[in-house]
Amino acid sequence: MPSQRRWTVEEKREILEEYESAPWGSKGAVLRRHQVSGHAVYGWASYRDAGLLETGRRKGWRARMTPKTESAEIARLRTEVTRLNGEVEKANRHRQVAEAAVEALGKASALLQVMLESAEPIPDPSLPSVSVSSAPPAGPPRPR
Repeated sequence: MPSQRRWTVEEKREILEEYESAPWGSKGAVLRRHQVSGHAVYGWASYRDAGLLETGRRKGWRARMTPKTESAEIARLRTEVTRLNGEVEKANRHRQVAEAAVEALGKASALLQVMLESAEPIPDPSLPSVSVSSAPPAGPPRPR
C-alpha cells in the first residue's frame, strides 16, 4: 500500500498558485500532474487564507472554534439581537410620542396666535385711560 505523500510549505504554495492561475477546465490537469486531490488543495487554500499554512500544523485551525463554542456564540448573538431589537422598538415608540407632542404643541401655538390676534386689548388700570376716536385730538380752543 503506497504511503501518503507529504508536501513542504513551499510545494503547497507552488501547487496552489499553479492551480489558482490555471484557466477554467484545466485545473484537473494540474491536480493530476502533482498527484494531489482537489480536497487537499482546498484545505491548503483555507489554511493559507487563515495564515496557518506556514506553521505546517492544523492544530491552530481546529482551535479556532469548535461546533459547541460556535453554537454557544450563535445563541449569545441571537439573544443580543433580540435585546437590541427590543431597544429599537422602544426608541421608535418614544419617537412617535415625541412627534405627537411636537404636533400638539404646534397646534396649540397656532390657536393661541389666532386668539391673540382676534382679542380686544385689556385696559391696564394703572395707566391713564386714553380713548381712541377718529376726531382730531382735543387741544386748547382756537381763537376766532
